[in-house]
Amino acid sequence: MFDMLLTPGAPFYALSVAGAMIAAAGLLRLEQTRLALAGVRSLPDRKGMSGRFILGHIAAAPLVAAVLLAMIAGGASGMLRLVLLTTALAIYLAVAWIIPRRPVVAAQRERHILRKLTPGFVSYVRVALSGGDSPARVLERYIRRPETKRAAMQAVVREALSLVHDQRLRPFEALRVVARARGAQELTDVAEALAQGEQAGGTGYDQALAAHERTLSIILEDEFKRTLKKRSMILLLFIAMSLVVGILGNLLWVMAGPVLMGQGGF
Repeated sequence: MFDMLLTPGAPFYALSVAGAMIAAAGLLRLEQTRLALAGVRSLPDRKGMSGRFILGHIAAAPLVAAVLLAMIAGGASGMLRLVLLTTALAIYLAVAWIIPRRPVVAAQRERHILRKLTPGFVSYVRVALSGGDSPARVLERYIRRPETKRAAMQAVVREALSLVHDQRLRPFEALRVVARARGAQELTDVAEALAQGEQAGGTGYDQALAAHERTLSIILEDEFKRTLKKRSMILLLFIAMSLVVGILGNLLWVMAGPVLMGQGGF
């Protein structure tokens, strides 16, 4: 065992192990950086994101150093050296950039899903309130039957109901708090109208919800048109690139093909 400790590569492997331990501690700290607002899940602010990036780079440095030190100590060359360098780069990008941005990316995806689900939620609330149901019963019935397509909105409603029981808030006021914490602007506007109607004694729901439903339809229609236009432009770009590559390939074959085939030119 002492002979192993006295080998020239032992310090490098010791540094690798130490670096892996530091990186593991950094990753654990990275995953624990989650803020809370009145018991509601919320995104890290700008300062919190800066801290996540700093921790990510601190965690990535020893991992990358471990791979590089192992490559140097082992005398890797050729394809193995290229693989280790690629691995080090992949570790740096994943730990220093991708993992710290994961909450932001997940929140953006969630906001996009909530934007699409908001018109259906508004229609449901309008029908339920017109039938004489109380706000709490409306929200409870919305989450009674779990559905995959409405899972994101049902999670928001479920979190709002937990605030109703824990913080003693009104149902639509709790929905407004959760919508603000999630950063869903369209849902927040709807919850604002519902909370105002709830505070006024349950009046003016129908007109406010009808106006928001029309506005949301226009927003989603414009977003669909922009997405369709963007995809059409990307498709046209790929078609143009394929045509250019095909034409150039044919010209090169006509010009250089006979030479390569040993026919002496044109």
